[in-house]
Amino acid sequence: MRVEASYPDLAGKAALVTGGADGIGRAIVEALAQQGTKVAFLDRDTKRGESLASELVRTGGTVSFHAVDLREIPATQAAITAARTIHGPFAIGINNAGHDERHDFEAVSEAYWDDRFAVNLRPMMFVAQALAPDMRDLGGGALVNLSSTSWMKGSPHMIAYTTAKSAVIGFTRSLARALGPDGIRVNCVTPGWVMTERQRSQWWTPEKGATNQTAQALKGEILPEDIAQMVLFLCSDVSRMCAGQNFIVDAGTV
Repeated sequence: MRVEASYPDLAGKAALVTGGADGIGRAIVEALAQQGTKVAFLDRDTKRGESLASELVRTGGTVSFHAVDLREIPATQAAITAARTIHGPFAIGINNAGHDERHDFEAVSEAYWDDRFAVNLRPMMFVAQALAPDMRDLGGGALVNLSSTSWMKGSPHMIAYTTAKSAVIGFTRSLARALGPDGIRVNCVTPGWVMTERQRSQWWTPEKGATNQTAQALKGEILPEDIAQMVLFLCSDVSRMCAGQNFIVDAGTV
């Protein structure tokens, strides 16, 4: 039986989540909505995003979806402005969006390399930049960035992705120093191999699953909800003295 914590201080606050239409992002949006948080989420998947928002509003959540390609920074900034008019100033920001597309080292072009950073790293800077003034005015807030243990493992068939995700750690630590004096906590959550719908359909095989279970200290699948619970903790003021840290949720694999 899953045990989920309740964080009363999250109720009524406004949160922005990137890449919230499916996978880990969806679990984060759902978890925040269950806490009574006002949630805006960004994603380029309009069909999934609208469906999730409608579902959560129907069950009593205060949720809005904003379709945008996060590689387009002006459009992303405009989406955040639109979301703010609905929910008010943001006390919470979750930089979740990413895409672990597999690729061979020899086939990586300059354009592909730049595009993978435009998806997996660049939006984090400008989302944080857009949300920080809200948090300063509110007297503090929380930013959570999502990395991946794939860079720790040196996964060879996603080198652009792993490089970008390793940079999230440095980004988090520097941003924590920059924003800490304003009472803004910046932390990173680094998931292991999480069994999202996409991972199951594209990458999981019985052989890979068995190998991963052997590597894990804790047996069983890591689910999107497991990542969302760590994110909730870092969004809540119960983590008030956590800043610039990397919280690994990988069942003891790395």
